[in-house]
Amino acid sequence: MSNPGPASTQSDNFLFTGDSTDGVQIAGAAADKLAFHGSTPVIQAAAITNLGNAATGTEIATAVNAILVALRNKGLIAT
Repeated sequence: MSNPGPASTQSDNFLFTGDSTDGVQIAGAAADKLAFHGSTPVIQAAAITNLGNAATGTEIATAVNAILVALRNKGLIAT
């Protein structure tokens, strides 16, 4: 897929293409920083522990809060 814009135009928009065999990878390692919507780029969030069926309310709240922090840090949801 080619970039539909004129060759002389510069912008922060990039087109990434891939197919079902190779896909598209952004940031190649956990130490690489990434962000969305103008937020400050950050490294990959730490793993969040999987919860079993017997998780307590506190364990569920802790996991949900960790997910929210990770999403906010990347700029995927507002702070």
